[in-house]
Amino acid sequence: MDLLLGVAAFLSLPLTLAGFTWYALRARRTGSGQSLMAPFEEIWDPVAHRTNVEVHAEAQRSPETPAPGDPLDDQVPGARR
Repeated sequence: MDLLLGVAAFLSLPLTLAGFTWYALRARRTGSGQSLMAPFEEIWDPVAHRTNVEVHAEAQRSPETPAPGDPLDDQVPGARR
């Protein structure tokens, strides 16, 4: 019984790290898991974390007014009315 307990304790760390690695690769490939991996990314690569926060914030914004110099809708070919 003591041997089984020792083996389980010895294998728990590599299995946990392998699980995190698998999840990180899966999250990057599918684009999900940002909320789970964000604390780790913030610890080890804070610049990339801040960049990802800005990218997500920019993606959620929608322009309400056209910028100066943007063509009007009636001047854009193929624009719907």
